Order: sequence, then structure tokens, then C-alpha cells
Amino acid sequence: MRRLMLLSSLLFLSAVSASTCYWPSGKVAADNWLQCPGSKQCCAEGEACLSNGLCVAGKYMTVYRGACTDKSWPISECPRVCYEEITDGWANLYPCPSNNNEVFTCGTGGWADHVCEQQLGNYTWVSSNVTVAQLGVTSSSTATSSATTSASSRSKETTTFTSSCTASPAGNDATMKTGLGVGLGLGIPLLLAAAGMLWFYVHTQRQIQSLRQKLDEQGAVPLAPRGQYARLPPQELDTGKQHWPEIQSNYRSELS
Repeated sequence: MRRLMLLSSLLFLSAVSASTCYWPSGKVAADNWLQCPGSKQCCAEGEACLSNGLCVAGKYMTVYRGACTDKSWPISECPRVCYEEITDGWANLYPCPSNNNEVFTCGTGGWADHVCEQQLGNYTWVSSNVTVAQLGVTSSSTATSSATTSASSRSKETTTFTSSCTASPAGNDATMKTGLGVGLGLGIPLLLAAAGMLWFYVHTQRQIQSLRQKLDEQGAVPLAPRGQYARLPPQELDTGKQHWPEIQSNYRSELS
């Protein structure tokens, strides 16, 4: 069975590699551009094919228009996105800030702000699904994957792949034990710290109350509550005249 699967994979790769991909100008694309299964669109090797005829770069998660196996570029098979603007190669799609929602601007490799200044062409996004995650890459194991694409006028196109897996009960038990140990290790010190702060607060309040009682017994001015200013009793204002005290001396003045 394994040999049969390997043989079918080799036959599929040979059939794909035999297909020639063309740019809109009619020039032949490089050998690393491969035909997507069940379509005439071509994407770079190892990157994703979308059902709307576009491709997704795996490294930067950038949506782009690739090549086509038909020189005439039939619209039903190969989307004519950036078809007249960029004719001799692939074309990236950039969501520029000045564009409306789900409108993308054509551009080659480079900075997005430079592409948005040129405004080679604007195209409306068409919803799609991922048909091939990694074109031309085979694997001995199979995994269920899903792709979610979202586009806006101010964010780049991103494609997220998630694999489905089921955790074993033993793994869940170990996870629960680990979480319980971490919770106890963090909770006990916090409870001790809270109890210490509560004891310090009660002890301080008792000392303040005892000090107030002693001051009241001695007839001193009572302490003001915390957070308020103590008011002093009214006093007479100074008239501005200086009153010097008389100095009595037993020594006779030299001038008298």
C-alpha cells in the first residue's frame, strides 16, 4: 500500500512538472513554478494555491498572482489580476490605506508604501479557500488543515493553517496536576502576604488609638483624623508694631 501511494505521488509530480507555466506576456516561467491540481493556475513551489486562482507566499503570507499553463489566459481558469500592469512575472496584492475595503493594489517585490504611491491597478478581492497548502511537497503523514483568510484596507492578507489533534487522557491528567501545583505555589505566598498586611494595619490602628487616649488625658490638642488638616484656635492678628521688651541691667551706662 505504501509503495502504491509513493508511486502515485511520483506520477502526480511528474505530470505537474511536465506542465509549462506562462506569464501574461507569453514568456515561459521558471521551473519552480508548478501547476495547481485541477486548475491551470501556477504558483511557486512549496507555496499555497487558492480557489480564486491566486497564490499565497508561505514566508511572508502575501497574496500574489502567479502564472498560467495556458498562453491565452482564460479568465475562467487563470484570473487576469494585474494582467496588464505586470506582464513578465508574478504580482503581489497590497491593501493600501487609501483603498476601499477588500480592494488591493498591484505591485512587485518591495515596500508597500512605494507600491501604494504608484497605484498600478486596483482589484476587488474574491473570497476563496485553500486548495493546496504546499504545492509540490509530499508528506508520508496526513493532517486535516483549514485555512482562514481575511483582508482589509489597512491590514495584510494572512492565511492561518491549523492541524487537528486529540490529546490523550494521560496528558490531560498531567496538565491538571501541573496547573494545580503552580496554583498552590502562587496562592499560598499571596495569602501569607495578605495576612501580614492585615495584621500590620490592625496593629498600627491600635497604636494610634492608644496615643490619642493618652493625649486626651493630658489635655493636649487632639490629633486630626488621617487625611485632614488640624485647625488651630483663632488668634489675634498682629498690628504691625514692634514691642521690644525692657531690659533691666545692673550696670551703669557710660553716657549717663
